Order: sequence, then C-alpha cells, then structure tokens
Amino acid sequence: MDASLRLQLVRAAHCDEWASGRSCRAEVHLFGRDLQGMRDWLHDECTGAGELIAVTSTRHQTVESFAPSHRVNCELVERGVRMKSFFDPSGGSGAVTDFIIGAEEMPYYVACGPIQMKLIDGERVLVEGPVTDGQRSLMLMSGPEAVNAAGQYLKAVRRSAIRAGELRDREVDLTPRQHLIADQLSEGCTDDQIAERLDISVRTVRYEVSRLLEVLVVKTRFAAGVRYARMKTPAG
Repeated sequence: MDASLRLQLVRAAHCDEWASGRSCRAEVHLFGRDLQGMRDWLHDECTGAGELIAVTSTRHQTVESFAPSHRVNCELVERGVRMKSFFDPSGGSGAVTDFIIGAEEMPYYVACGPIQMKLIDGERVLVEGPVTDGQRSLMLMSGPEAVNAAGQYLKAVRRSAIRAGELRDREVDLTPRQHLIADQLSEGCTDDQIAERLDISVRTVRYEVSRLLEVLVVKTRFAAGVRYARMKTPAG
C-alpha cells in the first residue's frame, strides 16, 4: 500500500472515531480562523519536544506567512531540538523555495510530500484534523498504528529529499534534449510518459535522466525537476 495512502487511512479512521464519540488515541484541537492561536499552540507543542520531523507544503504560502514558522524553527534548533523539515514546493511560490534554500544553517530539505504532518519525539503524529462546524482543527494521534504509518510515510518522503542548500544556483550546460527531459521531470512525468511525449525509447530516457542527474549534481529525479524549474523561473 502507498505510504501516504496508509497514513491517510489511519487519519480518516481517527477522525471518524473522534466524530462519533468513540474512544480513540487522538486529541482534536479546534481553531477555526484563529491562526495566531494555532501558531501559539504549535509553538508550545514543538518547544517541549526533543525530536521533531515535519513535512510541509509551500502551496498557498508567501515569504511573509512562512517567516513566523521559520523563526520558531530557528528557536527550536537553538534550544537543541533534533529537527528536520521537509518542504514540498509543488504548486508553491518560487520566492518561498528560494527562502528555504537560502537558510543554509537550517535542517531544511526539499522533497515530495503530499501530506502535511509532524512526528514529535517518535511518539505523536500531528496532522490536519476534521472540519467541525466549519472550524479548522489539528489532530494529535498516538499509538503504534499512527506512528508506524507516519514512519513509513517519512521513509517515502526521504527517498525524494535533497538538502535545500544543495539546490543553490549553479551554472550548468544542458543539451537540447536534456532541457526537454528536465522540463518533463519538473512536471512529474514518468519515463514512459517522457518517452511518449518526445517520441524516443524508454531506454534512451533512462540514460538521459542518469546523465542529467550528474550534470545537475543531484541524486533524485524529483531534485532534478526542482532545480530545473528554478533555473527556468526567476524568484518572485
């Protein structure tokens, strides 16, 4: 089963149990539109942690809206919290991605992570909670099922991850075909899709992707796509 789907199913089960009033290993905290209240609560939860691993989407974020979270992260690192933050830039602002890449002293990574979550001390899993009477909520899940699902999901996220600082701009010289293939990677295309679109063999695609990773100095297709997208699009 897909790791993200497994986590989604565990989350859905906890939401159903909470909504029906049944006993469950989850706490739901309602915030509605009180974003500052949610930030304060998250700050308190994370400040007391010894280890924090987060997966966050940059979609709908601006540098201004991301800055408070970055300041909290800096505070946590200074306090000695063992932290790693994985950011999924899909559909997000290039300016936010550049901000993350520029924070070289921080344990920031760029990765493919469709579900936002935090794993706190390897014991509690923080995810988006159920919407209740139009109010947004966060849900803290505990227990082996939730923690194992989060662990499997994080393994999948790590496979695509690259240290954000490694995506700093570099001068690269790509062939016309590498430009075409890199463009397809930035759209998330598979080898088969690229082969069909460019009317070349899958074997040729795989060879070109391998060469492209070397030229862009990255280890994964995802990182190649992110780097190429940044080469094409100025920050802003």
